[in-house]
Amino acid sequence: MKRFIFIVLLCVAVSSTKAQTSEKSKLSFATTIGTGLSMSTPASTPFTWQVLGYLSLTERWSVGAGTGLSFYEKSLIPVYGDIRFQIGRERKVTPYTECVAGYSFSPSGNAKGGFIMNPSIGIQYPLKNKMKLQLAVGYELQELRQLKKHTDNYFLKEFEEQLSHHSISFKIGLKF
Repeated sequence: MKRFIFIVLLCVAVSSTKAQTSEKSKLSFATTIGTGLSMSTPASTPFTWQVLGYLSLTERWSVGAGTGLSFYEKSLIPVYGDIRFQIGRERKVTPYTECVAGYSFSPSGNAKGGFIMNPSIGIQYPLKNKMKLQLAVGYELQELRQLKKHTDNYFLKEFEEQLSHHSISFKIGLKF
């Protein structure tokens, strides 16, 4: 519970900061929180927090990089690249698609992260001070390896378990 409260407070702190942007640099930043519906066995409901930086290539295309925190069985720190396409011109509700791909690292000694991919489709809605509310739905793949131990009266067994989590992801966030 302490971890959840810390993440919520961190998201509020990040979203309340003001970033300097200029028309020449075309930089923007976003932060999102999300969860998902697990489609794999063993089922693990993910909780994610992301921070991204974008560079606009054209009016509709942008690329970016990001990091954050992901919680499955273990805590993971993803590092990824992002490509984003805005569908149509900007209006009150603007649809977009994006694809995130990268690698997750585990701070735990008995786990190793793995490949992460999250293609999604969403909408953004303008707010005050050039901020935009984002809502997205997508598919998330997260690979993970962890060391498992099993003890009985006669043996101590250790083995590496390879997991591949598949989930329908739901994200909400702010772009500024």
